[in-house]
Amino acid sequence: MTTDAHASAGAFDPTRLAMARALAGLRARELAEAVGLAPTAVARIELGQLRPDPSVLARCADRLGVQVGFFAPGRPHLRLDTAHAHFRSLRATTAAKRAQALAHVELLWEVTSALDEVVGLPPVDLDGQHDGPERAAHAVRRAWGAESGPVLDLVRTLEARGVVVSRLPQHVAVGVFSCVLPERPMIVLAAPEDLLRQRFSVAHELGHLVLHPDAAPGSRVHESEADAFAAELLMPAEEIAGVFPLHADLDAVKELADAYGVTAASLAARGRALGLMTDAAHRRLLTALAKRGWRTAEPIDREHAGEHPNLLCRAVVLAAEHGVDLAALAVRLRVDNTTLRGLTGFTERTENARPKLRLV
Repeated sequence: MTTDAHASAGAFDPTRLAMARALAGLRARELAEAVGLAPTAVARIELGQLRPDPSVLARCADRLGVQVGFFAPGRPHLRLDTAHAHFRSLRATTAAKRAQALAHVELLWEVTSALDEVVGLPPVDLDGQHDGPERAAHAVRRAWGAESGPVLDLVRTLEARGVVVSRLPQHVAVGVFSCVLPERPMIVLAAPEDLLRQRFSVAHELGHLVLHPDAAPGSRVHESEADAFAAELLMPAEEIAGVFPLHADLDAVKELADAYGVTAASLAARGRALGLMTDAAHRRLLTALAKRGWRTAEPIDREHAGEHPNLLCRAVVLAAEHGVDLAALAVRLRVDNTTLRGLTGFTERTENARPKLRLV
């Protein structure tokens, strides 16, 4: 038995085991079965009713893919449940998948907090709770200096205003969601997702962050308002009314959609909602989209092809330049390098565009 396991058994935080189990997507009875415990033992350990011995902790760590030291107390720990997140639907995913996604956010919050102690991440700059989604979208555009024309590089713009954007591991399938967390909001992207649809999803989640400080998962009213915000942010009604193609043929709609960084289907739906095309014309356009295979795989204009999260990756690079590299962060957080790379999007290749960061 390792010294690390003995030490962790002596100073054990049961909530850390629950977090690691959720990250792995396991139910308590499934972990108990995997490590040779009674069906209710893990639940009792997580409630603090049963003290695990070092050998049990070592087996749990091995099965959950974490270091034994991950279970030790003393580090800041955020606890989330479904009520803290803007999930679009509570029926589309299981409770276990939602718990897995929220555990991802809990760990991401720890990573962000650790980086913020070394690197000055941009301060949060979101003006919320305007009178209605359309007015809120106009206010955001004014604050960004983009009162007309397409919104370029939506993800980077949000990162520059202090919003953390990250991507879920591919096996955690819950769709895009957002959370208003202490000090810093987060938008969590699905993996993989079409980049044009991703832009609308990000705008939708920004709508939640601006309009809905208190999450109401699955609320039809909140979802409708977030959609209205996203549509007005990316395709302002007054502008679109002046440039929407007169005959609404697919090629003309696609050209305009590319300019605004949305799918042709989204622009067509916007045109229909604004009375710029008839129901019959809308149906014909959707049929043409389907014939070209664009309902599932629409070509992406180069202008919007690179909108990926970059803030945490750049923060890792800057921290390493000042003596706190990825390995040191992993030791501090008691996670492996692979997990930390996935959370921050860190790769050896850095991109030219970067949020402004400073060393604390």
